Amino acid sequence: MTDAIHLPATASSRDRGPALRGLLVAESDHDISVRVDGGTWTFDRNDVVRLTEDRVGAGERQVRVDIRPGATADFTRRMRVDLVDRPITLAPEPSEALDDEQLARATRSWAAKLRIAERGGATGATFTFRDGINCDSLD
Repeated sequence: MTDAIHLPATASSRDRGPALRGLLVAESDHDISVRVDGGTWTFDRNDVVRLTEDRVGAGERQVRVDIRPGATADFTRRMRVDLVDRPITLAPEPSEALDDEQLARATRSWAAKLRIAERGGATGATFTFRDGINCDSLD
């Protein structure tokens, strides 16, 4: 039964995700920052289980970072800003579901990933336009 006991810093490899690979851009007693293709991750040093050098280039340190489960991080991404007459805003990420059927498929996929069983005979967890149009009262 000892295989069921894992201390946070010694989690088995199957409990951890794959190591984050990137360029180490900052390291202090408190934080570690790693640049990846989409931006820069900054982790609290206490959340880092292991930091190993992947490759050493000319002034660059390619690293692999193992993070403890439940860690929090900051993610910064570089964006181009155009100066215009209105305030800076970010466009929302487009939804992958454009109609009721796609929304239902996305919901089923999400529920399957989280291992949430669908109830038989029910229409599911998604409220669609058709559900509202067929209902006399929504209150």
